[in-house]
Amino acid sequence: MKIRTMLLLGWLLGLAAATGQEAKPEAAPPAKPGPEMAPEDTDVPEGPVETDPFAVGGPPETVVKIPVNRGKETRASLQVRFEVWEMETKVLAARLDAVHGSDELEVLRKELLADPAASLLHSLVSSTDEKSRTTDESVLEFIYPTEYEPPETPPAGIDPKDAKKGNPAWERWLESAGKYAVPTSFETRNTGETLEAAVQPVEAEKKTWDVSVSFENVALVGMISYGADDLMIEMPAFSTTRTNGIVRLREDQWRIKSVQEAPRGKDAKPTGKSWLTLVRVDRAR
Repeated sequence: MKIRTMLLLGWLLGLAAATGQEAKPEAAPPAKPGPEMAPEDTDVPEGPVETDPFAVGGPPETVVKIPVNRGKETRASLQVRFEVWEMETKVLAARLDAVHGSDELEVLRKELLADPAASLLHSLVSSTDEKSRTTDESVLEFIYPTEYEPPETPPAGIDPKDAKKGNPAWERWLESAGKYAVPTSFETRNTGETLEAAVQPVEAEKKTWDVSVSFENVALVGMISYGADDLMIEMPAFSTTRTNGIVRLREDQWRIKSVQEAPRGKDAKPTGKSWLTLVRVDRAR
């Protein structure tokens, strides 16, 4: 009797312990990296901001909410400038050997402006305020098919061994519907440039700013045919160039953000050229 009582007591205690355990919450997915923003600019009013989804600036989720206490603060008005130059890689490497500071970089940029062999691909200016984030986009939405229905089958009257050039019935079918696959599913890819920046003052250095910058350029470089050319099934080839990070900038001085290989074409062969990216921040006058 005592053994049964002890077993029953042990079973009840085990049941209570099992039912008292709480399920561990699943870990939240990591946040998408992006330009950092000062804590002072995160205090925003609750509730959505209503706007026309087809108005300039995009759908409602792209509208930046104004922090509640922003109207009580004094903030410097700034301009973030961003330039991307393209030139021969070997020539650029030789020119960079002479750059040891902001003065030499300013000289190099003036030389590039007068050099016909150097191409200024992107020149962006974004107005912002200190402790704020800004986003600028110039994109073309490129819609392309991802799935196809096969083309219409040949007429039953054409023998498979006669499905070749020189057979009038075969050639008529091929010219009409036989070579066309019908797209049934599509996707959209934004092509163009996107610049995001967040600026904060550096308390330890006067006229100096920490700039968190992210730049992306997506381009359609061509269409690639899959299968027989007569089927006309093509898929787009995109090139993407990105640079991001935090840089410390002195007012009115250019700084090299990156030097990268120029985007390749759909043949994936190197172009022998490089992109030189410059960034600076100026106090708006």
